[in-house]
Amino acid sequence: MNYFGLFFSFMLPGIILGGMGAVAVHQELQRRKRHKAQRAHRKPQPELKRVADKNRLYVYDMNAAA
Repeated sequence: MNYFGLFFSFMLPGIILGGMGAVAVHQELQRRKRHKAQRAHRKPQPELKRVADKNRLYVYDMNAAA
């Protein structure tokens, strides 16, 4: 059996891809942790009621819309 080919064709790429996956997971967890800390320090914004101008909801006449 060719162990040299087996190592370089399966085990080495698996180690590299597994390491890259572990680094990606670690970075994502750190990003979420930073985002959560930033959210905790922000002051809550009062909710604003957004009311649409009823005259501009529906356009019946293109001259009146401009």
